[in-house]
Amino acid sequence: MPALPRIARVPLTTKQREACPHCGSHVLTRRGTRKKKLEIVQLWRCASCKRVFTPGPAALRNKTYPLRMILSALTDYDTGHTLQATAVRLKKKTNRRVSPSTIAAWLHEYARHCSYRRLRAQGLSRFPANQTIRSIKLYHRQVYSFSYHRAKIAFLKNGTLDDKRADSAGSTARFAPLADFLESIPAICPHALFTREEDLKARASQVRPEFADPSRAIVNRKENAATETAALIIPAVGNNKLRHETLQRFMLANDSVTLAVEIPIWLTENDIEAIEREYAIELAPKTEMPRAITGHIDFLQVRNGAVHILDYKPDARTNKPIAQLTIYALALSKLTGIKLFDIKCAWFNEHEYCEFFPRALLAQAPDWRGLKRYTASQHRTREKT
Repeated sequence: MPALPRIARVPLTTKQREACPHCGSHVLTRRGTRKKKLEIVQLWRCASCKRVFTPGPAALRNKTYPLRMILSALTDYDTGHTLQATAVRLKKKTNRRVSPSTIAAWLHEYARHCSYRRLRAQGLSRFPANQTIRSIKLYHRQVYSFSYHRAKIAFLKNGTLDDKRADSAGSTARFAPLADFLESIPAICPHALFTREEDLKARASQVRPEFADPSRAIVNRKENAATETAALIIPAVGNNKLRHETLQRFMLANDSVTLAVEIPIWLTENDIEAIEREYAIELAPKTEMPRAITGHIDFLQVRNGAVHILDYKPDARTNKPIAQLTIYALALSKLTGIKLFDIKCAWFNEHEYCEFFPRALLAQAPDWRGLKRYTASQHRTREKT
């Protein structure tokens, strides 16, 4: 067997661990490496209990093949390739031969992370494997890979994406305008808004409106499929940017609810004024130039009778993008005509999932116009006295 290249090192095992998994001590030192069949893992020694261990979740332990190879096979199969075709593609990508029976075992072991499999046969009847996911590069200051799942979009339109609600008023068919919007983005996206030089703070992630006060938001914290999937994916990738992209690709191809990733959203001056009038809020201060707000939604899902906007945050415990996600929800509602009541927002990492209703936050927002009028009148009163 050829020597293992340096890239075969498992990224997660090389980082300094926070504590020993056996005794909790923080006094840890590197203890060499262990060469497995197809990868190299870093060993760590605890100075307190003297035990040597390889850090990482159960998904990394006792595996002949690297986790990233397994994830690649799961994605290829769920996209529509046969077991034999998946094995051939894996051989081309990794130069390692994996039998179809081994891939079948992986499909069984990781079935709970691949809920799209129940729709796979129906999806294949509509689109071949190489046309199931459409991806478009968007050059918006940096390169974004906007992608959407064509089969899920079709199921959304005919109301069968959620089979539990297929024959009820809560069918996903009522979100058909969302599907139409996703399919039309390559033709209607105003790319000039995303690259204009007039306002470098026009990004939704940089806007800090007063109405989006985190202390007023009702945030529910829990664990769900998104956190479980992140816990599976993150250990397989070392680079922070690649972690984000790998998680997006896996969820888009393998779960049954993620419709699209890196979705561009935008609000023009007219849109901003209309939203400010409707909700009595101020999205952004007025300037001499026409205002515009742009951004990209990490994940867009439809499940449990609602549209879900998700943002992956590695520092989810301290970074609370409530304002950013609320603007995403307002923009998506404006662009698609879907009621804000039907949209939920959340940010997550591999440890927690935090969600809130943007409509509830806006219902508590103070009337900033009335506040400005009151402040102005108080100022005039002081001048007279």
